[in-house]
Amino acid sequence: MSYEKALQVAERTLIDGVTLTELKQALRDLRALIPNSALADLVDAKIKSIESQKRGPNA
Repeated sequence: MSYEKALQVAERTLIDGVTLTELKQALRDLRALIPNSALADLVDAKIKSIESQKRGPNA
């Protein structure tokens, strides 16, 4: 996947209403293209936040 294509994919998927599965796929794509990506770090933090909210405070 080219860098420009990955940016287009990220732009389409990193919006409100995105599913957790889509976020995880975007993260994999970003990590594949740019392993030390700050954007990927932010996406990873968002995923962890969503997962912890789903588990609840006592998980």
